[in-house]
This record gives sequence, structure tokens and C-alpha cells, in this order.
Amino acid sequence: MKTKLFTLFFLLFLMAVPAFSQDSAEKDIRVQNLLLDAVSRLDTDPVRAKEAIEKLDRNYPANDAVKYYMGLMAYSAGDLASAEKYLSEAVRLDSCNIWYKDALAGLFAAEGRNHEAADLYIPLVEARPSYYANAYTLTLIGDRYLSLYRDSLARDCYDKALSLTPGYSPALLGRAELNRMTGNIAAFFADVRQFVRDPGMKPYAKCNYVTQLLKHVDFPFYVTWGAQLDSLVNYCVQAHPADSSALRLAGSWYYSTDRKDLGAEYFNRLLEEYPKDLSAHYTKLSLIYDGGNMLQVLKECETIIKLGGRNNPEVIPAMSTAGDCWHAVGNDRKAMKYYDKVLRLEPDNVLTLNNYAYYLSLAGKKLKKAEQMSRRTIELEPENPSYLDTYGWILHLLGRDAEAKPYFKKAMIYGGKDHLDILEHYSVVLDALGEKELSQYYRTLADNKKAEE
Repeated sequence: MKTKLFTLFFLLFLMAVPAFSQDSAEKDIRVQNLLLDAVSRLDTDPVRAKEAIEKLDRNYPANDAVKYYMGLMAYSAGDLASAEKYLSEAVRLDSCNIWYKDALAGLFAAEGRNHEAADLYIPLVEARPSYYANAYTLTLIGDRYLSLYRDSLARDCYDKALSLTPGYSPALLGRAELNRMTGNIAAFFADVRQFVRDPGMKPYAKCNYVTQLLKHVDFPFYVTWGAQLDSLVNYCVQAHPADSSALRLAGSWYYSTDRKDLGAEYFNRLLEEYPKDLSAHYTKLSLIYDGGNMLQVLKECETIIKLGGRNNPEVIPAMSTAGDCWHAVGNDRKAMKYYDKVLRLEPDNVLTLNNYAYYLSLAGKKLKKAEQMSRRTIELEPENPSYLDTYGWILHLLGRDAEAKPYFKKAMIYGGKDHLDILEHYSVVLDALGEKELSQYYRTLADNKKAEE
């Protein structure tokens, strides 16, 4: 590994040598020789070599080659911030040196700063197309042009990338997005189909892309292009019939488009393939919950808890759901037991804190405990109208209406007027404070909301 690192530094040094300033030939030759000597020792004596290059940087702060190697060393050490600083300075000192730009572009790309990398690659491709005009750089540049709405330049880059490397997925997806943005939907689907048919692409990558695509589909688009969307989903399953992401994709798609029997079929296949997979069981739980059968929901919650283990944080949603279900069927004692289990594992589980506190308030029990839990919810989420309502209502039950009022006022600011319970509770609190007219106003709003619902 050390030999490879030395070779990299040495080759980069040789390529960067022509960049030295010619203002003082004698000084430049001396610095060049000292730098070459230090770089050559990076393999055998890296500590002293690094110290020598750092000394050169202190003594010759305007030397671009020294900045370049300071940047390479920082990059090699994982100090990306320092690497960017030194490489940027090298580019500033000699903007014609392609190796400086190449290193900085590579750094930007490694950090996911693709637009900045592309801005550096554009002149590099123009200067040395045989070296830089590859599918990777052309796609980066195409994405950059696409972000600037320079459609023809973006398309040219994607087409060139695909001519060099047919089926290159980033270029396919970039061109697909360009086609979508320009209204060429048939061409969009052609590129996406080619992407999902790529045998070298991992199933998760395909399914994740299609999943994100389907999230943004509206009804008019579905009416026109529903068959093409179905085909993308179907191909993912056909190509990867036992893959969990493909089965979950198909189940979710068909269930959400009101073909629930077909969706349920895929969800059942998912569970058959992965009987001990908690994610698959949570998918089944969502399906059952949507059907409204609380006893089946409770049974599935217990299955998840048993599979995952009662001390496993991953079973917290099942415990919380079980608590909600027991409350729904009228067994608050069991509901509270589940809530206690959740809070032992995750004391700040805000949804459980709120539900627990609210159900205690409905029963008129342990109001001080309810107040403490509810107060914690608004500390965690101070702009949630439901949590503000719960806390204000508990304060009312404790006879502290003057304290409760500000929380209801705040709930109104954050959407409380859209909730019947909050309007009714606020009306009661205002009435208790003797503010009859304002109380009647919110009572009227509540009555109107009830009529709408």
C-alpha cells in the first residue's frame, strides 16, 4: 500500500512540475529539488517528508506546487477541509495547471459536490478530451447543464456518455430527467426501462428509484401513463422475484392505486419469503391496521414483539400500536402497560407520551403524571397543536384554566382551528374563564367543523 501511495505522489509531482513560476529560475529550481526530494521520501520516511513539505509551505507560501502537495497529503489523511483549502489555493496561483483542477474536482466529487466538480471538469474536457471525456465526467457535466436549464448541452453530454459507455446508469437517469422536464414522456420511460433492465444494477437501486418516481405521480399522470408505471413495477418483481425491496414496491404501488387484492398478494409473498423480517411484519401490520380489525392488529403486534424481543428498540412502534389498540377496544389497563414498556425503552417517545397523557385525562386518573408527560411533549415539539391541546386540557382538568389558555391560543396559530376536539376544548376553557363571547365563537367553529365532518 505504501508503494502505491508513493508512486501516486511521485507521478503527480512529475505532471505538476511545469507549473512552477519562472520569476526566479534559480529559486524555483531549488524549491523544485527540495520538493522532489521530500515527495520521494514519502514512502520510506513519511513523517520527515511531510515535515519537509510543510516547511516549504511556510518558507514559500506563494508556491503553487507546494500548495498542491499539501492538498494531496491532507486528502490522503482524510482532512478534506484542509485539502480543499490547499488545492483551491494551488488553482488560484496557477489556473492553467490541469492537474491542480483535476485533484480539486476529484475532491468535490468525493464529497458529493458534483456541480462544483463539473465546473472544473468542463475546461478539462475541452483541454484534454481524450483523457477527460469519459462517461463519468460527461454525466457530471450534463447534470450541471441540466441544473442550469441548458437542455441542449445537457442532452449532448448524456448522449456522448452513453455512446462511450452504453447503458451507463447515471447518464440514463440524467437523460430521463431531461426528457421528463421537457415533456418527452415516452423517451423518459424508454430510458427508465433501460435502467431497470440493467442486470448489473442492484435490485435495491432500481426499486428505490422507481419508488421515488411513484411518490411524485399525480392522478392525471397516472391516468395517462399508468400502464407504463405498472410495467416498471412489474419488471422489478419479474427480474428479482424474491427481493424484499421489489415485493414491497409492488405491494405498496398496487395497494395505493386501489388494487388492494393484488397489493395484499405481494405483501403476503414478502412475508412468505422473509417470515422473520421485522420490516415485512410491519408492512403486514400497516395492511391489517388499514382494514380496521383491532384484534388482528394486536395479534400482529405481539408477533413483532416476540420476533424482535421485548428489549429491542425496533419493536417500539408495535408496542405503541398495541397500546393504542387496547385503548380503542376499551381496555385502558393493558394500554397503559404497553405505554409503560415503550417509555422504559424510549423515555422521550413523544407520540406515546401524548397518547398516554391524553387517555389518562379522559379517564380522569393520575392527572399529575399526565401533566408531567404532556409537558414533556411540548418541550420536544412546541408547535404541535395536538400536543398543545392535550397539555392545555390537562391543565383545565387540574383547575388551572388561566394557565391553559395560552397553550390553546398557540395551538390555534399552528393549525388548531382544523381540529374539532381542540376547538371544543378551547371553548370550554374560555367559558370557565368567563369569556362567554369568545367561548361561543369557538363553539360555533366547532359546530361548523362537526357538520362538515
